[in-house]
Parts: sequence; structure tokens; C-alpha cells
Amino acid sequence: MLAAALSEVVPKAAQVLLSLVLICSACVELSLESPSTNYREVEGAWVYLTNPNSVFERAVQFLMEGPAQDLRAGQSIVEGVVRTNAASADRWASLGGLLVKTGHPDKGQYCLLRAIELAPNTADTAISVANFYIDRKQFGKALPYLGRVLGTTNRSETVFNAFDTMQLSFNDIVANGGIPDRPGVAEGYFQHLLENGDLANSREAWDWLKARTPDDQLAQAYLDFLLARGHVNDAAEVWRWQMGTRWPDFGKTSFVLNGDFEHQPNGPLFDWRIAPDPHVEASCDNQVARSGSASLRLDFDGKVNSTFEGVSQSVFVPRGTYRFEAFVRTSGITTDEGIGFRVRNRQVPSSPRVETERIKGTNDWKRLEGKFVIDAPVAVIEIAVFRRPSLRFDSLIAGTAWIDQVSVTPVN
Repeated sequence: MLAAALSEVVPKAAQVLLSLVLICSACVELSLESPSTNYREVEGAWVYLTNPNSVFERAVQFLMEGPAQDLRAGQSIVEGVVRTNAASADRWASLGGLLVKTGHPDKGQYCLLRAIELAPNTADTAISVANFYIDRKQFGKALPYLGRVLGTTNRSETVFNAFDTMQLSFNDIVANGGIPDRPGVAEGYFQHLLENGDLANSREAWDWLKARTPDDQLAQAYLDFLLARGHVNDAAEVWRWQMGTRWPDFGKTSFVLNGDFEHQPNGPLFDWRIAPDPHVEASCDNQVARSGSASLRLDFDGKVNSTFEGVSQSVFVPRGTYRFEAFVRTSGITTDEGIGFRVRNRQVPSSPRVETERIKGTNDWKRLEGKFVIDAPVAVIEIAVFRRPSLRFDSLIAGTAWIDQVSVTPVN
């Protein structure tokens, strides 16, 4: 309250000093060997020992005497406070910050380093030391302290913003100790780079992360980032590398993941995406299969007549000719518009590459197929289960369809 009341009369530098003194004095009650003494002189400044408010009030008196004495008086008081408890990292850090602000960077640096020595895992102190070096463009000295913060606290956004300020490459940050070996830290910074649209550093970060087996969700985020910026070739390399670590032929002779639906689709770009639909229930059926032990089952409730594209998977294919193939079984699919597949280029969605026959009624397993050509170095194609809306009066679709053995393979 007192600092606020003086805001109109105390110079800005003095207000900074007042705040520092209040912080230092209010945290810990001062004590010396003479408990009955209420004050003693420390290098010309009267430092009160038992009442933090008295320290602050005395500091106000010094700071109000005029601009020529503001900084000297405040500095003397803070030095006195530090001397009464030289083991307090907070007090050393406060004195260091004050010395830096008053034009004594060497002494300020000494105090800040003393503070971090006393409290090596205190985030605020580490950030103060890092900011000292950042302000002086000594980034290599700042990075280990920022890395220490990332390694011991959840202050990641503060540190990532400091990385942005320094405008260093990801490799430079890693080489100078800015990224600790703590799970999730590098991944978090990678997400930060993607959110900032930093293409160059995200590439460096991805190359570094590959040796640490990034999960599919992180790879998905990077793929979306690259595709949104038109870097299809780079996205295809990420896709092939991520899948190739588990399936060596993936992206070479095999292009559809989980085409037999032997496990529950999990949704990333590498697997089937099933959009929620209140009128269509999608599930893995372990009782019906053409190959393996499961298939995808779609149950239509007969209440709507709509376009359906709720099951899809995107894959990257290089230049060449390909055969698409899938098997569909149906039971009681109503209306004249049944269930089929559509394959189209995601970059040109209005021009389907393949649109198969659509099956209605009741049928045993039936092959749906088609050929398509990719004339670009690489393209992203979307494979989708497809149904057009019916134009007839009895247009509400009901019944069940099963899907199995979906594949895209090169033709010679």
C-alpha cells in the first residue's frame, strides 16, 4: 500500500528499490546476537532487526531525500539485509538485480552467481542468471541455466520464450545445454516450434527426436504442419520413416495401415479415422472376417439419408500406377445407394482417382477395386468408405456392412 501511495512522488528507479527491499525484508525475520537491540548501523544504513516494516519505512526515508541519494541509500539497505543472512539465495539475487540496475554489472553478476550456488534448483534464481546473460548477448552462458529450469520445473513456456528471444538454432540450444535429458522436454519444445511456424528449427528438432523414437501423435503433428505448408515430400519422408521403423516394407510395397482391421483404429494419419456419427455405429467385429480374425463393422440405423465418408485413411504414394482393393460384405443395406469406396488426391479432392461400385442388399464378401496413377513425385491420397444420398422416396439407409482387406499396391 505504501509503495502504491508513493507512486506519484518516488522516481521509477526508487520504486524498483522499494519493491526489492520489501521482498527481501518481509520474507525472513532478521536476527542478530543482541535480541534487545532494535537496530544497528551497517555501512551507514540503519537496518532494523525485528520489524520488516521498519526496514521498509527507513528505506523510504532514504529514497525520499532526493535523486542523488536514492540508489546509494537503497543499495546500502539491501546490502545490510544480505549481510544479516548471507545464506539467503533470494537476498543475494535481489542484491544482484539491484546492482545490475544501478550500473554495477560485475558486482551484480557475482551476487547472482552466489545466489544460484546457494539454491541451484530454484527456478526464479536460475532465470535471473539466464536473463542477465541474455541481456548481454552471452547466450552460451545463459543456456545451461535455462536447461536447469526445464530439467527441474514446469516453467517450460518461460524458457521456450527465452529461446525465441535468443533466435538460436535448435542444434545450438542442444549443444549448449539448453535441452535437458528429461522426458517430454524436447517434445514440448518441438510442439512450441510447430505452433510458432518455425520450419527450419522444427526440421532440426525432428532429426534430433528421431533417435529417441517419437510417438505417432508427435509425428502426426509434424505431418500436419508440413502438409499445411505444402511440403508434401518432407511429410512423406516423415511418414515412411515413422512407419518403416516397425514395418520395413511400409511406404514401398505396402501403403495401407491396418487394412485387415486386426486392431482398433487409433486415429492418427497412420491409421483409420472414424468420424463420430449418431446414425452409424462403427466397431471392430471379432466374429466376422475375410482374413485374420476381425473386420470393420458399420451399422446404419435407418433414420437418415446422407452422404457418408466417416471412415478414412490418408497415405503417401510416390509416382506410379497403383491398384486399390477392398472386400465388403453386407446384410440388409436399404435404398438404391449402397456402400463403396472412393480414392482421391487430398490436394485435389474434387477429382476422385477411384470410385468403386456401391453395394446394397445382402451379399457375401465382394471385391471392390480400381486403378489410379500418380504423376507427381509424391501425393497424399485419401481412402474413404463412401455412400451417396439417395434421390428416391424410400431413401433412409439401414443395415450392416463389413469391410476387410483394404490395400493399395504398386502395379509392376
